[in-house]
Amino acid sequence: MPRLSAVTPDACGVLGAKGKGQRTLGATSCVACGGVLTPFGSRLNYSYHRCVRCRTLQLVPMPDKAELDDAYKNAYASVGHIDPDPETWTAITRPRRQAVLDVLEDHAVKGKVLDYGAGWGGLCELLAANGFEYQGVELSEEMVEYCRKRGLSVLHGDIARVRETDFAALVMICVFEHLIDHEEWLGHARRLLRPRGLFVSLQPTALFAGFMGQILRLGCKKLPLPALDRTFRPPWHTVLFSLRGMSILAARHGFELLEIRPAPQGVASGFTGIAQKILQAVNRLGWPILGLRWPLVIGHIFVFRKTDAP
Repeated sequence: MPRLSAVTPDACGVLGAKGKGQRTLGATSCVACGGVLTPFGSRLNYSYHRCVRCRTLQLVPMPDKAELDDAYKNAYASVGHIDPDPETWTAITRPRRQAVLDVLEDHAVKGKVLDYGAGWGGLCELLAANGFEYQGVELSEEMVEYCRKRGLSVLHGDIARVRETDFAALVMICVFEHLIDHEEWLGHARRLLRPRGLFVSLQPTALFAGFMGQILRLGCKKLPLPALDRTFRPPWHTVLFSLRGMSILAARHGFELLEIRPAPQGVASGFTGIAQKILQAVNRLGWPILGLRWPLVIGHIFVFRKTDAP
């Protein structure tokens, strides 16, 4: 698919709707741009709000670290957010890893790559196979143990645990939407990257979620939000950034936007796999026409470069 190299402040508008979530508190500010939030819809007793300025979707109230730690420990795999079998999940997500590798090769990255949220190690393995030095970082002890048994270099912990610096690129696949401490996290990212190093994030975004979240509820604001193949998945998916919102947030912390690419679908089996193939085919037609305004791309790949000053 083609890609665009810039996003303008008004490049990703989508129709809005108000909803009512069971956990809703008062309105708070958007984590991306500081804009006002209005209720969008609820799922699993959590409420997503949408920014009236940049169209980012986020949980209100935002879960705290203790709540998320408990959710990851007790239910992350069992609710179907990921497949608990490493080989199955690695096979399903292969196109995403290849898309991130393509970004690194297209931008002629030379030097060590940090894979944050390494999971079962699929991207680390692909990086090594293509001649990249790498370091993986993963919060799950089970996943880290699995990676190490396969001879992969994966550190257990979060980004604050990484002491090595001068990375040529920091990459993440379906991780940024899980964060609750974006400001602190981006500060660590700047610390770890060399001057003009790349920050590459593949993540589900608000354009598809907002568009389909309205369409599938047929305008009924009281209906719960659809899962949309793990897109609306609280409490783990805390923020679904709009293209504009993600660009604003990154720029505020010293990252220049280089380009945005449409993220590929996975390759699941059964009905989900058929739906993915159909959507991928439709996107090949729609993206060249509308680009960043095309609403059926589930996620995007953001490519940022560290600037000289924050």
